[in-house]
Amino acid sequence: MKGLLAQADEIPVTLVIALAYATLAILTDPFQPPTDKLDRYGWLMPTLAADGEAWRMLSCAFLHGGIVHLAFNFMMLLGLGPALERSLGSVRFALLYVVSSLGASIAVCLLYHPWQPVIGGSGALFGMMGALVALNMRSGRHLFSFLDFEGPRRVIGMIVVNLLIGLLFPFVSNTAHVAGLVTGFAFTFLWLAPPREPSTSLRQWRAATGALFLSLLFASIAPVARFDWLHRQAKAADPAMQAALHRAAAMAFQDLPAVNDEVAAAIAQFLDKEFADFERERGH
Repeated sequence: MKGLLAQADEIPVTLVIALAYATLAILTDPFQPPTDKLDRYGWLMPTLAADGEAWRMLSCAFLHGGIVHLAFNFMMLLGLGPALERSLGSVRFALLYVVSSLGASIAVCLLYHPWQPVIGGSGALFGMMGALVALNMRSGRHLFSFLDFEGPRRVIGMIVVNLLIGLLFPFVSNTAHVAGLVTGFAFTFLWLAPPREPSTSLRQWRAATGALFLSLLFASIAPVARFDWLHRQAKAADPAMQAALHRAAAMAFQDLPAVNDEVAAAIAQFLDKEFADFERERGH
């Protein structure tokens, strides 16, 4: 087992991710990727993640929306990845990318409109920046002694600048950025770079954050209080349950404490049309 891990740690994960970026850019058109190709190769929509396509929560972290988006993330990946991969090892670096990507996707699924598409590896790249902060905090005499040095301060400055860019451009998902940053920091601080002497509090923090992450992941793929999930369940339910699920979907859609059957039926018809239009636009 140790031999396999040692061999896996020789894999150049940063290069593999860069090749995945480039390959998917070519497959989807690096300059102006059409929406049908981005959909086919795995962009994230909350409603699709909740409809049995949870794999999109990871695949979206390798897709990009054009040459500028791709070039910016390429530069960040190649600027942050190699040194961080050497510090963590290839296996743990790969885990960091996956967990940070999922953290960003969870935030999108929980906070965005069900039919809002999102793509890009920037959530995972922000996770790398969060990991750098965590590593610096773990390496000093105390948690904030790293601020005495210029290099770590530059990392903080890079994070602030990139978050400000997200505020200035509405098509940039700061939701995914912040979630990826927090996920990457917490995962590295608690799991990838723990203190030299394990403590009871560390085990408690690991258990709490692990449970939180898994519960939010489950809520993303089974959002039982969201109108699109409830409407889809109503369509598949037996007649005895349909009326109750249609009422629940209508209440969630209108954000109302209660609705009668007539209103619920009208909203169900409206949602049927919306879902049909949505599937037609996707070419299904």
